[in-house]
Amino acid sequence: MHRYSPPFLLFAAALSAQTPEAAAPAKMPEPPAAMGTIQQKELLAHATFLASDELQGRLTGSPGQVAAAKYIADHFAQLGLEPLGETVEGKVSWLQHYAVQRTHVEEGTHLKIGGVALDKDFAILGGKALDLALDAKAHFVGLGKKPAGEGADGGLDLDGKVAVAVIKPLKGKIDKTLSIEQKFMTSFTTFNNLGKTAKALGKRGAKAVVFVQLADPSGLSDTLNYLALAKGKDSLVATFGGADPGMGAVAQMLGGDGAMPTLVLSVPASALVLGELGLPVETVAAYAAGGELPVAKDGVPVQGKLAVAIDANAKACNVVAVLRGSDPELAKEAIVYSAHMDHVGTRIDGEVFNGADDNASGSAGLLAIATAFAKSKEKPRRSIIFLSVSGEELGLWGSAYYAANPTWPATQIVANINTDMIGRNGPESAADEVTVTPSNRHAMFSTIVQDAARCGEVLGVKFESGDKYYERSDHYNFAKKGIPVVFFCNGEHEDYHQVSDHADKLSGDKMEKIARLAFWTGWNVANAEARPRKLGKREGWR
Repeated sequence: MHRYSPPFLLFAAALSAQTPEAAAPAKMPEPPAAMGTIQQKELLAHATFLASDELQGRLTGSPGQVAAAKYIADHFAQLGLEPLGETVEGKVSWLQHYAVQRTHVEEGTHLKIGGVALDKDFAILGGKALDLALDAKAHFVGLGKKPAGEGADGGLDLDGKVAVAVIKPLKGKIDKTLSIEQKFMTSFTTFNNLGKTAKALGKRGAKAVVFVQLADPSGLSDTLNYLALAKGKDSLVATFGGADPGMGAVAQMLGGDGAMPTLVLSVPASALVLGELGLPVETVAAYAAGGELPVAKDGVPVQGKLAVAIDANAKACNVVAVLRGSDPELAKEAIVYSAHMDHVGTRIDGEVFNGADDNASGSAGLLAIATAFAKSKEKPRRSIIFLSVSGEELGLWGSAYYAANPTWPATQIVANINTDMIGRNGPESAADEVTVTPSNRHAMFSTIVQDAARCGEVLGVKFESGDKYYERSDHYNFAKKGIPVVFFCNGEHEDYHQVSDHADKLSGDKMEKIARLAFWTGWNVANAEARPRKLGKREGWR
């Protein structure tokens, strides 16, 4: 699921008006026989593959995300669905591509400080093109600055040297109960200060700056996943019209003119490098807490190559398939099932953000729902589109592109059902609960959500409001077009956007319940005489 963007990157909420009147709900149809096709075994098999280390966190546009797209397209093909992506040389593809700018660390980039050789375990700040050969001496500069007027720690003569600076620890203890957004903002402040320190050291002649971390209680290494570059961790900016450019644009903005090459080492690599400088971590920690500046070993060699390139013509992709409806007239209309296949790649220490719940679980739900529709003896009257999007984590890019460039007539898309994070219990939803938006207290509550609640009662699934997520996943781009939507989610938990979001923590039972709920909801929409309608705020879900 997409995090909140900083205020200046948020989408403007401009939803199209829909008809407020609605008739009383019709009698609840019997559960479709095909719903029983959706089983834990298939769901967990899909999610386990998508969340495997093999796919390296499925960062948008990466080989791992491309592999996920192929896996999904192959599944659709095996089911006998029709491709509904872009048309290439007269042939309809499974894929729909959109434009991004890709900034990446090139092969051959490495760093050696003393006897410590690093092929990974470091991030490069700035988001700018870079080609720098390093053959210099390290100079330990402590925190990189002293109070105004006292000059820089470790002396002022940094001409041609590589400054090694300590990231100043945050004051006080970091509350472990902080939300991931709160930790992100805390780390963002630290990140911003790194740029100021590096700039100051550059003015004193430093050829490059290497920051070391003593510890990482606020998750700075996780934040660098959005704001820095590392091997296998590119920075992306959406370049198609109307897109939120994403955090890659923020990184470039904060990077300034890129004149000062700046690196941040992982916590383990930092300890090794400090050791090469003759500085025990405990000694440096005591200094950072207010003690004396320790004396580092002089003349430690720094060698390496830092190469960053920018591809302004890169692409990322969605996967789109369709099952044609059985009714000659209603088949012209379609329900879109959506889920994002991507996640956020790898951390600077090489740990993989597997994204099992976010969103291998929702993608598995999409694939299992496709299986149920394809294998059903009775075919839905309306057509069903299966849309696996990318770029969700970076700014809802894939769904934004599809909503603006649909491969089905936009006026004939009658609903969107989105699944994102459906595989975990607690703290926002228990085993028999699901968070849903728009809720009955939301202005965009519609008959599709009302009908879903009725299905949920039969399935033993209670609804909780998920309205805080209304603008944070792919359904939002359909809602902005005036299309009724429903979003099923289990809510955030302690592994949200952490490297600990592993497939072995998924609940097959929870995934099965929500996937069946989503299937039945769409089945009813597909076979109803009328399109879903806006209801507006109401006292209850029914």
